[in-house]
Amino acid sequence: GTLSDLLDPFTLKDMDVAVSLVLETIESHKPIVIYGDYDVDGITATSVLYRFLKKLGADVTYYIPERQSEGYGLNLEALEHLIERGTALVITVDCGISSYDIVEAVRDRIDMIITDHHTAPDMIPRAKAVINHKQKDCPYKDKNLSGVGVAFKLCQALWLTKHGEWYLDDLDIVALGTVADVVPLVGENRIIVKSGLEKMNREPNLGIKKLIDVAGLHERTITSGHIGFTLAPRLNAAGRVTHATRAVELLVTDGEDIAEAIAEEEAAKEASAAPATDAPKAEETSDDVKTEETASESDAPAAE
Repeated sequence: GTLSDLLDPFTLKDMDVAVSLVLETIESHKPIVIYGDYDVDGITATSVLYRFLKKLGADVTYYIPERQSEGYGLNLEALEHLIERGTALVITVDCGISSYDIVEAVRDRIDMIITDHHTAPDMIPRAKAVINHKQKDCPYKDKNLSGVGVAFKLCQALWLTKHGEWYLDDLDIVALGTVADVVPLVGENRIIVKSGLEKMNREPNLGIKKLIDVAGLHERTITSGHIGFTLAPRLNAAGRVTHATRAVELLVTDGEDIAEAIAEEEAAKEASAAPATDAPKAEETSDDVKTEETASESDAPAAE
């Protein structure tokens, strides 16, 4: 499949509602917060959506819970803080589908859009819009998207509405999160990873380029194996060792020096962190999205 084979984002349940609400919030200059997660899927989803909403001129910031003290997913204390700060709209990425009670507690005081890819429970939160292809009544054909994949579909729907064309920027970031989350590399994921790897090798995002350089991979053709075994664990280390916000900064900055400094930090953290448990095993990185090398050449993270 090619990029023209990507599915219509408006076949995702609630996408039309989400698009109207996002555009309305941007047009009224009201603050939006992206509520992410500290794994690589959540970091990349936060980054892609943040970069995209900035392009649309949104007043947008991001919030990622701290792994040790807050844990995964939406927490009430953080949302209360965002409400106090005057946030008009919270968009979750890679989390939220299981947070029925938390959404109930705040839904009268703040607008919420949930984008997630985790298995949908029977009680779907009563947010303004819930975008998750795993909802029982969602007609979307591809059920394998990662969290960053779902966030990317929201970007595509917004761009189609505003400009009438496919949004294809930042596919390298989308590919990074998709491979890191070990979702099946078939259907849309396969197209995203193939195109994202091409971009990563041609003109990567500045932060990804610095990660590649610091890992000593700048003369290699980057494959999904390099993502799974070297690049993703370095981003993941930020969520384990300090705070994942730093990894988002790496992917959203356009400052060379900042990107280089953060990439070096991530490498040092990964070297000092406990072994990653969520790095994909060799057989899980699909051979047919390799470009020239096999994953086995890059199984071990580059020596520091």
